[in-house]
Amino acid sequence: MIQSLFDGSLDIVGDVHGEIGGLLSLFEVLGYDRDGNHPDGRRLVFVGDLTDRGPDSPGVVRLVCGLVEAGRAQCVLGNHELNLLLDHDKPENGWFKDDPARGNGAESAADQDTREFVLDFFGSLPIGLERDDLRVVHACWDDAAIAVVREASDVTALCEAHEARIDAELAGGESLDEVDTNLAHQNLNPVRMTTSGPEERAPERHFAGGKWREEQRVRWWDGLAAEPVCVFGHYSMPVDQPHDFGGAICVDYGVGRRAKERVEVGDNGPFVTTRLAALRWPEREMVFDAADPGSR
Repeated sequence: MIQSLFDGSLDIVGDVHGEIGGLLSLFEVLGYDRDGNHPDGRRLVFVGDLTDRGPDSPGVVRLVCGLVEAGRAQCVLGNHELNLLLDHDKPENGWFKDDPARGNGAESAADQDTREFVLDFFGSLPIGLERDDLRVVHACWDDAAIAVVREASDVTALCEAHEARIDAELAGGESLDEVDTNLAHQNLNPVRMTTSGPEERAPERHFAGGKWREEQRVRWWDGLAAEPVCVFGHYSMPVDQPHDFGGAICVDYGVGRRAKERVEVGDNGPFVTTRLAALRWPEREMVFDAADPGSR
């Protein structure tokens, strides 16, 4: 579940979330053709969360899968992919199970062949990629969790085994409230830790990700060593805040919120509050999809 990262110059793409138009725009800005070829021999790496929210999750998965199979891209597993592998119903994955009530009403639905294809591809993805100067993971590179994941080959079996272990440990200990129980399942499961990161009790109840929550995410990258640099997504940070934290760089600029922005500005933008980004490495330069794709 931890594999070698490509050598050479890379473009590491943030969470796509079904935004096929943004992805094709980003390819153009980066200098790739639709088949993933670059005149300078650069290659693509995706940090996961290819699906949900945007208009064409099946199209994004098929495009990225083709690039991976051709050796022009790599991709790690995100929490949205994991939820589909675990057969978990989430507020935003109704497109996958023919349940339009869960979604925004503008998503391409998957047929049975597409569902089988998507699950086969997601089941083949690693959780992390690494080389001497660089690491890529969807949410958090936690050394203890990575050590466990490194020895595994089946992410679904690994996640479910740790869910059962945590349940058994909680049953034999002191009674916990719902929040602490949820935090135990999040923070003590190495698959959850790497694909959705550590969490803590929030100071107040808040609405996020389609439901009310009493947990919040932790800035695990604070104080991280400068090398090797870890590139991750997941955190859907505002476009006007720093994403480069020295030893860690987030490439998620919130394109997963574009379905909501589209309601206000239209299909052709301009998109100001949501962007699809790619980190150019080793240049350490962030590149974005076209803010106004309708004018291109």
